[in-house]
Amino acid sequence: MKNYIIWLLVLFSNVLLAQNKSNLVFEDGIYSVEIQIENGKDYLKLDKENKFQIVTKNIDPVNLMCSGRNLKRGELSTDKNITNWSLTIIKEGLKDEKYSLSISFRGKKGKLFTHQFLIPVKQN
Repeated sequence: MKNYIIWLLVLFSNVLLAQNKSNLVFEDGIYSVEIQIENGKDYLKLDKENKFQIVTKNIDPVNLMCSGRNLKRGELSTDKNITNWSLTIIKEGLKDEKYSLSISFRGKKGKLFTHQFLIPVKQN
Protein backbone atom coordinates (compact mmCIF):
# COMPACT_ATOMS: atom_id res chain seq x y z
CA MET A 1 0.00 0.00 0.00
CA LYS A 2 2.86 2.38 0.84
CA ASN A 3 4.45 1.82 -2.59
CA TYR A 4 1.11 2.51 -4.24
CA ILE A 5 0.81 5.91 -2.52
CA ILE A 6 4.37 6.87 -3.46
CA TRP A 7 3.73 5.84 -7.06
CA LEU A 8 0.58 8.01 -7.17
CA LEU A 9 2.48 11.01 -5.77
CA VAL A 10 5.21 10.65 -8.40
CA LEU A 11 2.62 10.30 -11.17
CA PHE A 12 0.66 13.33 -9.94
CA SER A 13 3.78 15.52 -9.71
CA ASN A 14 4.81 14.54 -13.26
CA VAL A 15 1.36 15.47 -14.55
CA LEU A 16 1.61 18.89 -12.89
CA LEU A 17 5.07 19.51 -14.34
CA ALA A 18 3.89 18.52 -17.81
CA GLN A 19 0.92 20.89 -17.58
CA ASN A 20 3.12 23.85 -16.61
CA LYS A 21 5.57 23.19 -19.44
CA SER A 22 2.84 22.65 -22.02
CA ASN A 23 1.73 26.25 -21.46
CA LEU A 24 4.91 27.34 -23.28
CA VAL A 25 4.90 24.66 -25.99
CA PHE A 26 2.76 24.35 -29.11
CA GLU A 27 2.89 21.17 -31.17
CA ASP A 28 0.93 20.25 -34.25
CA GLY A 29 2.10 17.23 -36.20
CA ILE A 30 5.76 17.65 -37.16
CA TYR A 31 5.82 21.32 -36.12
CA SER A 32 6.62 22.67 -32.68
CA VAL A 33 7.17 26.06 -31.08
CA GLU A 34 8.60 26.41 -27.59
CA ILE A 35 9.10 29.58 -25.56
CA GLN A 36 12.16 29.51 -23.30
CA ILE A 37 12.20 32.41 -20.84
CA GLU A 38 15.67 33.64 -19.89
CA ASN A 39 15.09 33.51 -16.14
CA GLY A 40 14.32 29.77 -16.45
CA LYS A 41 10.84 30.26 -15.03
CA ASP A 42 7.47 29.73 -16.66
CA TYR A 43 6.39 33.34 -16.16
CA LEU A 44 7.36 36.89 -17.16
CA LYS A 45 8.05 39.80 -14.80
CA LEU A 46 5.98 42.96 -14.71
CA ASP A 47 7.72 46.32 -15.39
CA LYS A 48 11.08 44.66 -16.18
CA GLU A 49 12.75 43.74 -19.43
CA ASN A 50 12.04 40.08 -20.17
CA LYS A 51 14.21 38.18 -22.62
CA PHE A 52 13.18 34.89 -24.14
CA GLN A 53 13.82 32.60 -27.08
CA ILE A 54 11.40 31.01 -29.45
CA VAL A 55 12.67 27.58 -30.46
CA THR A 56 11.04 26.00 -33.49
CA LYS A 57 11.14 22.59 -35.11
CA ASN A 58 10.46 22.00 -38.84
CA ILE A 59 9.51 25.67 -39.35
CA ASP A 60 11.33 27.92 -41.82
CA PRO A 61 12.20 31.14 -39.92
CA VAL A 62 11.14 33.18 -42.95
CA ASN A 63 7.61 31.84 -42.47
CA LEU A 64 7.42 32.62 -38.72
CA MET A 65 5.64 35.71 -37.42
CA CYS A 66 5.26 36.81 -33.78
CA SER A 67 3.12 39.59 -32.39
CA GLY A 68 2.53 41.01 -28.94
CA ARG A 69 2.45 44.31 -27.10
CA ASN A 70 5.93 45.92 -26.68
CA LEU A 71 7.59 42.94 -28.39
CA LYS A 72 11.05 43.56 -29.88
CA ARG A 73 13.30 41.29 -31.90
CA GLY A 74 16.53 40.56 -30.03
CA GLU A 75 20.01 39.63 -31.15
CA LEU A 76 20.39 37.27 -34.07
CA SER A 77 21.07 33.65 -33.21
CA THR A 78 23.50 31.39 -35.03
CA ASP A 79 20.88 28.63 -34.93
CA LYS A 80 18.16 29.15 -37.55
CA ASN A 81 15.61 27.45 -35.28
CA ILE A 82 16.05 29.99 -32.46
CA THR A 83 14.90 33.62 -32.43
CA ASN A 84 15.62 35.98 -29.54
CA TRP A 85 13.04 38.44 -28.26
CA SER A 86 12.61 40.99 -25.49
CA LEU A 87 9.69 42.91 -24.03
CA THR A 88 8.73 45.06 -21.09
CA ILE A 89 5.28 44.28 -19.76
CA ILE A 90 3.02 46.98 -18.37
CA LYS A 91 -0.09 46.25 -16.32
CA GLU A 92 -2.43 47.79 -18.90
CA GLY A 93 -1.34 45.26 -21.53
CA LEU A 94 -2.39 42.22 -19.53
CA LYS A 95 -5.52 40.14 -19.69
CA ASP A 96 -6.25 38.14 -16.52
CA GLU A 97 -2.61 38.62 -15.36
CA LYS A 98 -1.33 36.98 -18.55
CA TYR A 99 0.64 38.28 -21.53
CA SER A 100 -0.70 37.35 -24.95
CA LEU A 101 1.89 36.32 -27.54
CA SER A 102 0.61 35.25 -30.96
CA ILE A 103 2.62 33.02 -33.27
CA SER A 104 1.82 32.30 -36.91
CA PHE A 105 3.73 30.27 -39.47
CA ARG A 106 3.27 28.52 -42.77
CA GLY A 107 3.93 24.81 -42.94
CA LYS A 108 5.78 23.01 -45.71
CA LYS A 109 2.65 22.65 -47.85
CA GLY A 110 1.52 26.24 -47.32
CA LYS A 111 -0.96 25.56 -44.50
CA LEU A 112 -1.24 28.47 -42.04
CA PHE A 113 -0.82 27.64 -38.35
CA THR A 114 -1.60 30.11 -35.55
CA HIS A 115 -1.36 29.84 -31.79
CA GLN A 116 -1.82 32.28 -28.93
CA PHE A 117 0.37 31.75 -25.88
CA LEU A 118 -1.01 33.15 -22.62
CA ILE A 119 2.08 33.54 -20.46
CA PRO A 120 1.64 34.23 -16.73
CA VAL A 121 3.04 37.51 -15.41
CA LYS A 122 4.18 38.10 -11.84
CA GLN A 123 5.10 41.20 -9.86
CA ASN A 124 8.79 41.80 -9.11
